[in-house]
Amino acid sequence: MRRLFVFPLSPYSRRVRLVLFRKSLDVELIDARSDSAARETMRRLYPMRTAPVLVEDSGLALGDSYAIANYLERAYPGPALWPQDPLDVARVAQTIALTDGALGTVIDLATRYYPLRTHDAWPGVLEDMGGRAQAALDALAATVEGRKHFTIAEANWSIGDIWLYTAVTWLEGLPARASTYAPAAQLVSLGWNLPSGLTRWADAHRQRPDVLAL
Repeated sequence: MRRLFVFPLSPYSRRVRLVLFRKSLDVELIDARSDSAARETMRRLYPMRTAPVLVEDSGLALGDSYAIANYLERAYPGPALWPQDPLDVARVAQTIALTDGALGTVIDLATRYYPLRTHDAWPGVLEDMGGRAQAALDALAATVEGRKHFTIAEANWSIGDIWLYTAVTWLEGLPARASTYAPAAQLVSLGWNLPSGLTRWADAHRQRPDVLAL
């Protein structure tokens, strides 16, 4: 059976699970966060040593959520991840870019760059990088506010919605985890703000069967 190595709460892992749901593909989930042996296996399979990593029955191993989604879109016909209309494609592509930009920036600030917080340059770095992440979140809120169908593309739920929904719900959950999980506390301390428009947009999707199955 195909396997998916995941960090269960990671937006990157959860988005691939939603892609698999959309394609009606069965998968064995392997928790690489709590299982050290599974984590080492995952790291051997993908040089970047990050989750998620998909392993097909054939032995093909793929890391990176965007690479996995693109592979699944082409390998398994069925409900499409991408819309057909060029304007919808542009909107979805921009949503993906802004979502990954915002997440990647705040994660880098709270992990790779966090030890520099006592340096004199830190306020400037935080203002610059944190400002970019906040601008991306604000732009995403502007994209979804007032959408007639509550989806990024006019036609239906797409890869853009998958990317954005998993990011919003992850960011929403960080404050509750901050008291018991140091990286969450570091992320919250950066001072970003989740626009209320994104929370309202996510509310329209919380009862989707695939979302409930996460």
